[in-house]
Amino acid sequence: MPVQALFKPFQLGALELPTRVVMAPMTRSFSPGGVPNSKVIEYYRRRAAAGVGLIITEGTTVGHQAANGYPNVPQF
Repeated sequence: MPVQALFKPFQLGALELPTRVVMAPMTRSFSPGGVPNSKVIEYYRRRAAAGVGLIITEGTTVGHQAANGYPNVPQF
């Protein structure tokens, strides 16, 4: 399949994507104190503007020390 197919719309049931490019969840560690900020918004905005059809945002944790082993991860 040619790479150009990745940039064509995709539909599966009610899910309609502008492209077939999907961004997997990756922890960015951009949320000091567990709170996402403008840096996080800008990060995802750039990916959407670049043509990512579906963005699965990064993982989150509950606000307990034992729930997370990484710094600056979003928390509930």
